[in-house]
Amino acid sequence: MDAAPLYQVMIVDDEASIVSAVRRELSTPPLGRYRYEIEGFTDPAAALERAKTKRFDAVISDYRMPGMDGLEFLKALAALQPECARLVLSGQTDMEGLIRMVNETHIYRFIPKPWHDYFLKSSLSQAIAYASAVTENKRLASLVRERGIAVSALEEGEVDQILIVDDDPGILASLSRILTRHGRIDDLFAAIQSEVGRRDRPLLDESKISVQITPSPRHALAMATELTFSCIISDYRMPEMNGLELLQKFAEIQPDCSRLMISGEISQDELIIAVDIAHIFGFISKPWQDFELKLSIAQALTWRRIQRENHTLAEMVRAAGAGSAKAAQ
Repeated sequence: MDAAPLYQVMIVDDEASIVSAVRRELSTPPLGRYRYEIEGFTDPAAALERAKTKRFDAVISDYRMPGMDGLEFLKALAALQPECARLVLSGQTDMEGLIRMVNETHIYRFIPKPWHDYFLKSSLSQAIAYASAVTENKRLASLVRERGIAVSALEEGEVDQILIVDDDPGILASLSRILTRHGRIDDLFAAIQSEVGRRDRPLLDESKISVQITPSPRHALAMATELTFSCIISDYRMPEMNGLELLQKFAEIQPDCSRLMISGEISQDELIIAVDIAHIFGFISKPWQDFELKLSIAQALTWRRIQRENHTLAEMVRAAGAGSAKAAQ
């Protein structure tokens, strides 16, 4: 039997004992589905220098570190290795910092100190699986482009449906008004064009949006069986069910829909669960700044479109390969 492939994992924590503890946990049976080659760093700057010469599949980083905190480090690492799955390990996270971590670095998982070995291992394996799938889709998409397969109609005429769920009628009206003021969000997508690195053609500059609103989570789930949504924005505290439960159930129906949470009443532990369990793309605090709100939604829509495009292109490669194999028979 072939040996399981080794996945490259970086651990960054200013406490050497924590680096050693994480390394020990990941190397102690039961090992799970993956095997890891681990490099540990107590200096984030040294970790970034290493990332310039070696590719990593995942990074587990502390949040509070002297000199360079986890947010600054993960943003710099993402610029060097955007496909590296990012996990945060910390026991001293403030609410503002966690929100910025979610929104600015799109961490896959937050692991509080002290951690349970099963949760640490399962979190890392899920992050590896997700990042591997994204990398494979991008590789296949690159093959389509190299072979000159026409993809011009891939996004033509598509409308992004956004669903807003909040039991406060005033919030529903305000969000709907902000998002439909001009009927387009072209300027917002242009603002993040450099972030996603798509300069080969205008980035969604003809994309339109349609906003649906409901105060009822149960109605939202019913709507998900009838209409495909690009993004759902859910309040956290609602009488029928909380936003975490709604987003989990919604993801079972429409797993490709980007999920955003909006709330003025959520604890740090609840937000961590939303990241870990519902895999929210971003968090919006009440009250919000209009530009920050729009930019968060624009980023969520852009990420979803790139993922869907990669998936479609990958299917084209598979179909072309199957056709070539049949012709050769």
